[in-house]
Amino acid sequence: MSLLSATNLNKRFGGVAAVQDVSLQVPQGAIFALIGPNGAGKSTLLNLLSGIYQPDSGSLSFSNSNLIGLPAHERVRLGIARTFQKIRLFKQLTLLENVLAGFHIHQDVPLWKCFLPGGVGRFRDEAMELLSFVGLGNRANDRAGSLPYGQQRMLEIARALATRPKLFMLDEPAAGLNAAEVEFLLKRLQSINKRDVTVLVVEHNMDLVMNVAQRVFVMDHGVPLFEGSPREVQSNPRVIEAYLGGAIAA
Repeated sequence: MSLLSATNLNKRFGGVAAVQDVSLQVPQGAIFALIGPNGAGKSTLLNLLSGIYQPDSGSLSFSNSNLIGLPAHERVRLGIARTFQKIRLFKQLTLLENVLAGFHIHQDVPLWKCFLPGGVGRFRDEAMELLSFVGLGNRANDRAGSLPYGQQRMLEIARALATRPKLFMLDEPAAGLNAAEVEFLLKRLQSINKRDVTVLVVEHNMDLVMNVAQRVFVMDHGVPLFEGSPREVQSNPRVIEAYLGGAIAA
């Protein structure tokens, strides 16, 4: 059963066709990876799926809800969360305050009220659990801007999880992480998936992709190239030529 369905999505920027006739089905409960070389259109596609951009044409649905024309914040309320290549945190706020901000969609109050005393107090325990989940439980009262890069990435993940997503999309989560941090990220993605959250990850780190994903969708120059299991992707000649370059053994 597909949780997210896209058919013939197209997006142009001036004379550049960033996404051309892309159709995909993200199975409910899966870890689904989107890969491709630089300039393949991966981030543009993710922006279409999350509502940052609207497609020029095509259809897009999530759990039987039409997403076309729906802005990003409304998609979050449906159960779609995401992270970005460039980390976006409230760096002057504490880690706990950053995660609490993610719970504001579960209240009918403006975001700024979440930062008042008691504004989201009933979510404190859940926020602390999320911080512990990403290895930051002992730094809850530290300023987000004081964290090293890898921990900022994990904090962004915790904040996105505070929205209680059904579909969690991550854009290059392993970028800039060392080997130990990548291994920790891999285990967190698997644990998130076990919490009945479907995961869609855009990633260049092929070791991570091949170890975590059940399905892999490959793009090149804005068009679909191949879709299959990690093993099928590793052995597909078109993928090897366009992207993998034979770097990963089948």
